[in-house]
Amino acid sequence: MIITRNKNNSSIRTKRFRFSLTKLLFISLLPFLIVQCSSKKNIPKRNTITAKATKTNILNPELIVYNTSLDSSSFYYSISSENTLYTRKDKLSAYHSSLKISYLLYPYGDSKTIIDSASFYINDKVRTKTLKKLTGSVKLSTPRNRDYLLKIVTKDLNRGAFIEKKIYINKTDLDNHQYFLLLKDSSYTPIYETYITDTNNLILSSSINKNKTLYVKYYNRDFKIAAPPFASVNTLPFNYKSNRVKEIILNDKGTSNLDAPKNGFIQIQSDTTNKKGLTLFKFSPNFPRIVNANGLIDPLRYICSTAEYNELLSSDTPKISVDEFWLSKASSKDRARELIKQYYNRVENANKYYTSHKEGWKTDRGMISIIFGSPTLIRRTPNSETWIYGEENNLISLNFIFRKRENPFSANDYKLERSSTYKSSWYRAVDTWRAGRVFYGY
Repeated sequence: MIITRNKNNSSIRTKRFRFSLTKLLFISLLPFLIVQCSSKKNIPKRNTITAKATKTNILNPELIVYNTSLDSSSFYYSISSENTLYTRKDKLSAYHSSLKISYLLYPYGDSKTIIDSASFYINDKVRTKTLKKLTGSVKLSTPRNRDYLLKIVTKDLNRGAFIEKKIYINKTDLDNHQYFLLLKDSSYTPIYETYITDTNNLILSSSINKNKTLYVKYYNRDFKIAAPPFASVNTLPFNYKSNRVKEIILNDKGTSNLDAPKNGFIQIQSDTTNKKGLTLFKFSPNFPRIVNANGLIDPLRYICSTAEYNELLSSDTPKISVDEFWLSKASSKDRARELIKQYYNRVENANKYYTSHKEGWKTDRGMISIIFGSPTLIRRTPNSETWIYGEENNLISLNFIFRKRENPFSANDYKLERSSTYKSSWYRAVDTWRAGRVFYGY
């Protein structure tokens, strides 16, 4: 893989990185098959990433920003070879993928002033197509005491598709999460997600905190699943008292080994007098995928009666009980296969895109996406999302409004504006699932 960066007539070549992609999950049901399918892009937030793409796009590059000093930053990228198109001229030629990454850096709130811009190409030639990650990083000049907006456009030149993502860079708050970078101990590669799936040791990097003491707060919480959209919800304040606190001292390179949480989540802080820092969650193994019977049972709470759900939880053979549940709703094995595929694909997609301080399927947006499917249209503002099922401005269309909540542990926390008017729509959707049919809200 050759990466060429075009900026001021200069070019650089980065070394090759190879990683194994996680295999797709297959769950049998007498002996049915669940197939992983593609899903929607991330939803916009000020402290995370906003995205737009061509309709034919399946690119979804992972991006993360790390403030390497008070006056500089780097953005890291990771692109799955599975989502890029490899072509060849004939059977004797090597396969070739061609990507172009362009970026623009603006002062935050001023899209007319370009501070920095560049483009570079990633050309990968292989004789045999294998699953791997195309990775790298780009350094940026980001002087302190101002914030920035970084726009990154990734194009698959073979496919003619692109995706644009925007990242807010915070350089005014020295305690924010972008001054920390988590690395995998085994490969020394960045962790792009807000969660981990194993308990291997991690490496924490924070260049501005060399030789300083940081504080790791460990939380063990069990968060409830979302209530129906028509229910009256009394939200209790979060208990910020951690289960334990551990101090770590960074070395003169600004790094330290870090024990991964076995469950719950941790928050890493340089100052415990505020609630700012980097948060890392540990959910079930192989999250966001579903890999065991208990993982299949929990999301069924949205369409189960209380008696059915309790029976599933108390079963000595949970896998068989889950099989019997779906077969009881379907008129045939083929119908049951389709129900399973659609329902659990939605669960996994909810985990990928709506996870906050709790698993995505437990959140308000996760619940709506599982039961109603993907909306026809999403209208976004910096602090809200409106999901529209049906035609916009049509009185019979179904609209859900989600408000962003201030959450020191996640920038991806949105709360549904509940209303009794959703009651009939909710029960119609749930009854459709229970009648053995996939429900589509649009």
